[in-house]
Amino acid sequence: TADIEGHDTCRKICILASLGFGKHVYPEQVKTEGITNISLKDVEYAEQFNSVIKLVGRTRKLEDGTITANVYPALINKKNMLSGVSDVFNAVMVRGDAVGDVMFYGRGAGKFPTASAVVGDVIDCAKHLSARKYLHWCKGETDYVSDASGDITRLFVRVKTSTPDNTKNEIESRINATSYTVNYKDNEIAFVTENDIEQTLINQINSLSSCEVIKTLHIID
Repeated sequence: TADIEGHDTCRKICILASLGFGKHVYPEQVKTEGITNISLKDVEYAEQFNSVIKLVGRTRKLEDGTITANVYPALINKKNMLSGVSDVFNAVMVRGDAVGDVMFYGRGAGKFPTASAVVGDVIDCAKHLSARKYLHWCKGETDYVSDASGDITRLFVRVKTSTPDNTKNEIESRINATSYTVNYKDNEIAFVTENDIEQTLINQINSLSSCEVIKTLHIID
């Protein structure tokens, strides 16, 4: 359950955010969504958009000193290095203004990788018995983690409709969609948006009157 519902990823992004930004982040501050509602049809649609679906944790520091932190399944373009992370492997990608994308990759599960990490920590402590090694962060705050609805993002959307052609026209007029596919057999349309403020995109999607929104996922290029 911890893996499927995203709780393990949530704890990991809390630790990484605390290490990266110097202030404690608590799991209850992180909006977390697992993969329970991901279906094989979602995977098929992702393939049509040259993407795969992965459970990711993301954190970013804002100009006002607060951060955003979220866990959710996302469509990841196959050109992105994260798309190839599978099985027991984990990856941490750091996106810098100057350096671009840097990825740290390795086994994140199993008795031997876990034992190796524990023994490594014990050896590290033993090596610093007479020389203090500082690794700490400040206490967290209730308003430290901000709502990510103001972030710039792209979204993948699936809608159910009894009038696919009318819905397609409505999508084209109300939403800046990069590409879409119409599944006439199941009366569905799937599309991806251009980059925009997340809340703006959600408002546009919710304004669609000729269909029912059945899935919305973030996109990582």
